[in-house]
Amino acid sequence: MIEKYLKEQKHLHPSMKPQDAVKLCFQAAFGAEHLLGDMEKVKNYFDTEFAGVQETDGLLAEFIADDVCRINLAVWKKRGLPSKELFDLFVASASQKRENGKETFWKYMSEAEKLPWTDNEWQNFVEEYKKDGIRAVHHSQTYREQERPAYRIISGHQHVEKFKR
Repeated sequence: MIEKYLKEQKHLHPSMKPQDAVKLCFQAAFGAEHLLGDMEKVKNYFDTEFAGVQETDGLLAEFIADDVCRINLAVWKKRGLPSKELFDLFVASASQKRENGKETFWKYMSEAEKLPWTDNEWQNFVEEYKKDGIRAVHHSQTYREQERPAYRIISGHQHVEKFKR
């Protein structure tokens, strides 16, 4: 299902930890629906992050499932694409309910477990994660420091089709 995307992400982002894989599985299964709330705050956060991101070359879209991708804000900005378009795509994507989220999440997690983790790092993280049930997590500190992630989740075939490789 998402094994190829997990492997690709591990290759693109070598600092990826189990916490980051869990985040990916959650995003791939549920999209970004958990991020919508107070739309004024959501928009202000987006505008602040977009304004502060350093432009860079690179991949615009990194797929984490067949119909879910992370759109890199820094690359979007470098290409001179309008921030409003990305925000609107993000909101439209996050507004879509995804079917069988919990079931899909656990299937994805079983695939993430197969990645080459050191020692018992996968088991240790997942054991702690399961104590509080399925929920969104932040990227690991290591990932944040080394990868400097700044992206928005776009999901749904009608939205991601334009970003296919």
